[in-house]
Amino acid sequence: MTPLDGPREKGRVFGLDVDEDVDREIQAHLEMRVRELEEAGWDTAGAWDEARRRFGNVEEVARECRTITRSQMRAERRSGMLEALWQDVRYGFRTLRKAPEFAAVAVLTLGLGIGANTAIFSVVDGVLLEPLPYDDPGSIVWLREQNTRGGAMRVAWANFRDWHRENTSFQALAAYSDLSTTILGGEEPVTGTVTLMTEDFWEVFRTTPQQGRLTVASDHGEDRLPVAVVSERFWRNELAGAPLDGLLLEILGDRHPVVGVVGGGFDFPAGGEVWIPVSEEAQGESRSSHNWDAVGRLADGISLERATSEMEALTLRLVADSPEDRDYLATGVVTATLRERIVGGSRRALFLLLGAAGLVLLVACTNLASTLLARGATRHRELAVRASLGAPRGRIVRQLLTENVIVAGAGGAAGVGLALLVVRWLKALGPTSVPRLDQVSVDASVLLFTAVVAVFTVVTFGLVPARRLSRTDFTGALREGDRGNAGRGQATIWRILVGGEVALALLLLAGSGLVLRSFQELLNQDAGFDGTDVTTLAVTLSQLRYETPDDHAAWYRRFVEETEALPGVERAGFISAIPAQGSLPSGRLELDGDPEKFADGGYVLASGGAFEALDIPVLRGRVFDDRDGPDGLHVAVVSQSFADAYWPGEDPIGKSVSGGGMDIYWDQEMFSQVIGVVGDVRFRTLDREPVPTVYFSYRQRPFRLQWSGQLVVEASSGDAAALTPALRSTLRRLDPDVPPEVTTMDDRLKEAVAPQRFTVLLLGGFALLSLVLAAAGIYSVVSYQVAQRTREMGIRLALGGEPSAVRGLVMKDSMRVVALGLVAGLAGVLVAGSAIRALLYGVEPGDPVTLAGAVALLGVAALLASWIPATRSTRVDPVITMRAE
Repeated sequence: MTPLDGPREKGRVFGLDVDEDVDREIQAHLEMRVRELEEAGWDTAGAWDEARRRFGNVEEVARECRTITRSQMRAERRSGMLEALWQDVRYGFRTLRKAPEFAAVAVLTLGLGIGANTAIFSVVDGVLLEPLPYDDPGSIVWLREQNTRGGAMRVAWANFRDWHRENTSFQALAAYSDLSTTILGGEEPVTGTVTLMTEDFWEVFRTTPQQGRLTVASDHGEDRLPVAVVSERFWRNELAGAPLDGLLLEILGDRHPVVGVVGGGFDFPAGGEVWIPVSEEAQGESRSSHNWDAVGRLADGISLERATSEMEALTLRLVADSPEDRDYLATGVVTATLRERIVGGSRRALFLLLGAAGLVLLVACTNLASTLLARGATRHRELAVRASLGAPRGRIVRQLLTENVIVAGAGGAAGVGLALLVVRWLKALGPTSVPRLDQVSVDASVLLFTAVVAVFTVVTFGLVPARRLSRTDFTGALREGDRGNAGRGQATIWRILVGGEVALALLLLAGSGLVLRSFQELLNQDAGFDGTDVTTLAVTLSQLRYETPDDHAAWYRRFVEETEALPGVERAGFISAIPAQGSLPSGRLELDGDPEKFADGGYVLASGGAFEALDIPVLRGRVFDDRDGPDGLHVAVVSQSFADAYWPGEDPIGKSVSGGGMDIYWDQEMFSQVIGVVGDVRFRTLDREPVPTVYFSYRQRPFRLQWSGQLVVEASSGDAAALTPALRSTLRRLDPDVPPEVTTMDDRLKEAVAPQRFTVLLLGGFALLSLVLAAAGIYSVVSYQVAQRTREMGIRLALGGEPSAVRGLVMKDSMRVVALGLVAGLAGVLVAGSAIRALLYGVEPGDPVTLAGAVALLGVAALLASWIPATRSTRVDPVITMRAE
């Protein structure tokens, strides 16, 4: 008789199904109660009814009993599993403690691989993956105009004004322009980034003030008062957190009351410190003068593609009837999300570094896997004993994996520690061109990444050796004792792992070598000047104290004269653009007194001393001197490429050139007579060809001096930095409101190539690390193989074999694997060459010199790593070996 019928669940107690066991218990209880009632005089049917009544709801009691029983069973299973796991952990620690060298090498290997990946992933996460600190940043778009060559150029004001009025794709659209200039009003004069922006700027970013207010519509009107908003960083550091009431800044000839402080999370443009409103109605009507950038917030439901199409059609319509030179009018628009604009330039290099770090981790993992497999060859007897005592193969695999988890956990912890140090180093020494680098940290997402990497390492590179060891012929292992030999299959796996290590290491070595060669080519480029022993000073004068361009020119002339009188100064001069610093105004220039004959070139103001201080070679004629003052004949100096392009086969001396649209100092165009030709100078970057350039005398065309100027000073002593105190003192005496920011030209050039140096250092470090790991892996595997072949080596020596022949046998086996790995690595380099082509300058991905050097370096390292254990194999005592047999 069964008291319960219904659905059953799996589970057994003392060999019985849980449901069956509960049913039997209830049945036995009821039968016992029935017997008692029958003895008391009840008939059988009545006794069963009474027993059920007294027992209660049988189904509910049975359900509760099953629940309790299963809960107890689960608790017992958990307890058993935890106990077994704890045993495995304790045994794993004891095993690793008995092999401290293996444990240290394994933890260090994993720590280096995981640390490199964690550090680079921290940078990638902080720079590329973390969302921008703005509301719905995916709707913010950056816009520029497209030039006739298909590239991007800044926006003409008249075009932006009409964009703003007529577009339907953006709910807010703003123009902005940032510049570095002198800011007065704090405790000391400073040079800071000032942004001029239109009315919708704050609406685009949906930013709120931390204190005070942001600019409003009335601040952007034609009759506006010149107000300013400052960043929290500037307010705290330069203004000492002073109350906003009565706080004034002097910038670009105006005094600006500070009306608000924008929160610390706002950083656009990058490094911005002060924002000043401008009016849409007061910036000119030219559609060929490109001085602005634009940002907009897309309207609801509008895609970037649709907005781009509308803005392109609008732009083409706006310029269609313009009388201006079509070579300088927009041919379309260039758009990108704000994220792409900010981080796009760093994406390729950062992903390349992340890939390189991943290769380092793969090298470390294959190193660990081969070492685990090789070490396991010496544990056959231990595992055989455990199996003979009843340990199932699954338990052996779990034990081996537990040891690997311990190693991976320790390696992961070491990796996090290393990553913290590397991230701190990257933030301190990384180039300013990497956006948001100061915000990078090892946060929760990075730690999760580290944990995933560690687990992946254990499962992928620990499970295969563990499963293979668990399948060992334990009977044979017990019979052979500790002289078991590695099987053919195991040797094959070793060869694959070691060959893979070599291939991956070669991929990193060759890649870093190519980038290093490219960096050397960049530094070896003829930049057209010599910055050795040169010091520079960036100067912006107050337009309140120096009201006219001539006032600025007079001050610069006096400063140059007093600087040249200082002890230790060889030559000093003025120039409006410092070479290799990424900036050179350029545009249309008229030739030979004919407005219809024009050129496209760079525009630089200079003094004769600047050419001499920077050692810019004079090829023909002369450069500026005292004859070329404001009352003299206007003169110009042109670069060789300018002369070749616009006066080919002619003598440029005596020709004339004007500043075109870049000169607005006179009512009509002013032509200058060419008096000299100088060598080409790379003003923008070292990896771009020089721009044909025209130099004008700063004393004759001083209009652009009102925004900035650069003093260049050559030291006669050979130590440019030694001039800094004297230059600062002279600057303080002439105008204490000019920030005394003195920088050597060498430091400027280092900053100009900082992104390339950053990539070279990291790739080189990864390559060196992979080389060491690969050599260590080869050494480890060959050592274990030699240990496994001790009997064979002893017999060979006992039979009269020469030690050199025995050593050659080991070397031949290992170097054959290395050679195959090198071939595979070379193939990988050639296939992956396109991934780094964009980072190379003057070097092809298949450069034979670089590849040969990488192969030779890795080959020598592998040879040494194999030679040491191979030499040890010749020291086997044949007598001891044979006695052991």
